[in-house]
Amino acid sequence: MQKFSEINEGKVFIADPSIIKKYAAFVMPLYITGRVKCDENLLDEYLDLYRKQVKAKNTNVICDLEIAAVRLVLQENPMNQSGFEILKKEIADKCPRLERFLRSYVIDPKSYTQ
Repeated sequence: MQKFSEINEGKVFIADPSIIKKYAAFVMPLYITGRVKCDENLLDEYLDLYRKQVKAKNTNVICDLEIAAVRLVLQENPMNQSGFEILKKEIADKCPRLERFLRSYVIDPKSYTQ
């Protein structure tokens, strides 16, 4: 008697959330201060995720704003395999795209005037 007629060994790609969170953490202050525009619902979701009471429970949860932050810098989705490989290569090369992206916001003289 044959119990299974077909074996499906499909492989599912799962991105490492800690890598995405660490990379997106550099762009998050720009969203919070309003220097980079985003949907308010995404920002509220991100801030709720990092409240003191629930932060420990959500260590492996990636919110949509973190994915949007990585996409803003790399123009690739970090949740699929090719985008995650680009992200790992970017980190191995010591983040030149992130540095170029942040340079325009850090060196901006308007933000340091009184």
